[in-house]
Amino acid sequence: MRSNQANIGDPQREPRIQSQSLLGAESSLENDLENRISNLDTLVDSTYSALDHESFPGKPHALDLVNDLRVKIKASQNLFRVAKLLSEPARESMFSKLHHSLNDLEEVVASELGVKMN
Repeated sequence: MRSNQANIGDPQREPRIQSQSLLGAESSLENDLENRISNLDTLVDSTYSALDHESFPGKPHALDLVNDLRVKIKASQNLFRVAKLLSEPARESMFSKLHHSLNDLEEVVASELGVKMN
């Protein structure tokens, strides 16, 4: 009889294992989003600093563009913070929307600043 019990999985343990793997995937997604936001912030801040120290025609327009990108990145940071506070399923929905928003923002940054995003 013991051999039959050994072959059957512990029903209490299986959900824990599944939830741990889901938490790991969710944590990976959170880290990815946080890193993308941080990278965009660093890139745009360094661009702003470089533009601010130079004198060229059209500088006010360039600085306005970079300031607009900075505001959008700050909004993404705030959305990320809010998403971390939510519980499922709203949390997953917010992270999904943030993921798509970052994709769009990275495309804008790449085209406006002339850089290639990974």
